[in-house]
Amino acid sequence: MSDQEKECGYASNDLLLKLIEQNNQLINQVVQVIQINNEQNAQINELLIQIEGDDEDEKPKSQYLDG
Repeated sequence: MSDQEKECGYASNDLLLKLIEQNNQLINQVVQVIQINNEQNAQINELLIQIEGDDEDEKPKSQYLDG
């Protein structure tokens, strides 16, 4: 293998390593976004449970003003 072919191989390996590192960074960012999304979903679920509980506590309202 010529020196030029070796240099191209090394350059390709360096580029692949950089791509892998950037890919890993993106994966970590996506994981963080998923965690935030899961926390928000948990908060929304808690709010929905509270709202449903509040609805059950309320007495049915009469259609009539004097009722």
